[in-house]
Amino acid sequence: MGVAGSSMLARFVSHRLAHPRLAWLGVAVTGLAAVALGTVVWRRARPRRRRRLQQVGTVAQLWIFPIKSCKGVAVSEAECTNMGLRSGHLRDRFWLVVKEDGHMVTARQEPRLVLVSVTYEDDRLILRAPGMDQLVLPSKLPSSNILHDCRIFGLDIKGRDCGDEAAQWFTNYLKREAFRLVQFEKNMKGRPSRKLFPNSVQNYQDTWDEILIGNTEMKKVLACPRCVLTTVDPDTGVIDRKEPLETLKSYRLCDPSEQKIYKSSPLFGIYYSVERTGSLKVGDPVYQMLLPVSDPTVVYRGDRLCPCGEQDQETFPSVACYDQGNLVQDSVYIPAFQ
Repeated sequence: MGVAGSSMLARFVSHRLAHPRLAWLGVAVTGLAAVALGTVVWRRARPRRRRRLQQVGTVAQLWIFPIKSCKGVAVSEAECTNMGLRSGHLRDRFWLVVKEDGHMVTARQEPRLVLVSVTYEDDRLILRAPGMDQLVLPSKLPSSNILHDCRIFGLDIKGRDCGDEAAQWFTNYLKREAFRLVQFEKNMKGRPSRKLFPNSVQNYQDTWDEILIGNTEMKKVLACPRCVLTTVDPDTGVIDRKEPLETLKSYRLCDPSEQKIYKSSPLFGIYYSVERTGSLKVGDPVYQMLLPVSDPTVVYRGDRLCPCGEQDQETFPSVACYDQGNLVQDSVYIPAFQ
């Protein structure tokens, strides 16, 4: 997202803070490092209403990125919690490299971070990088480790130090200045955020305003303006600063009416707020939530699909649930959750 995207989201949030009647549902999704990637999202109370689901894709891959700007860990399923994706004890972007003064370090400044691989075994993170011995970190740090004041996109947060061995490992690898590795803890205060994706790889469309994956319900907030980080080659750790941004700018710029929001950044990706936490897995259908039509096929009751012939008298008193064939090809009605 970058500084431009973060500033855009900050302005977006500030506008809404001026309207106290809005019901705020800010949730820290991806912890310490991901506070720079998220946004605050609100939702007005709304009556329950029928929704139609149309399958628009399938989750092909699902990734958790424990350390910001480092390689991810592929998982087959994950829980979408109030603090982001979780698979067992593995959490998404709970670790961050910082300078000694606490300012964050990402692949924008140190592109070779993208070559650091992470595996997870026996509640430990194992880090590997070219020319380096592996580094083994516990997933839970001693409470005696000191807390650092960290600075991320102009925001002050806390991070627990991962120790001198980890600090020396990153310092020796990056070879520029002294670095520390810090960990976010779920009891710490992060940036209010509802952003989930792009942890799930999918063939997204800009028009998917509301989606359902597994039993996780999401709502579009903003398009995602792309920054210079996209020009880092993940195989070499070399930053180009031109492509793919130049190509994206040739056909992925915003509408002129939205230039105050997105400026000259090309748009590729979507910020979604998590309207309902749940779980999702590889192979799950991706449903776009649409306005109702006159001929329903299956009703969704919030946590399950109704079996054939079952009546949902509470939510849909006049609608029978019945299957007209392969669910992948069908539409589904669901209530809009409050």
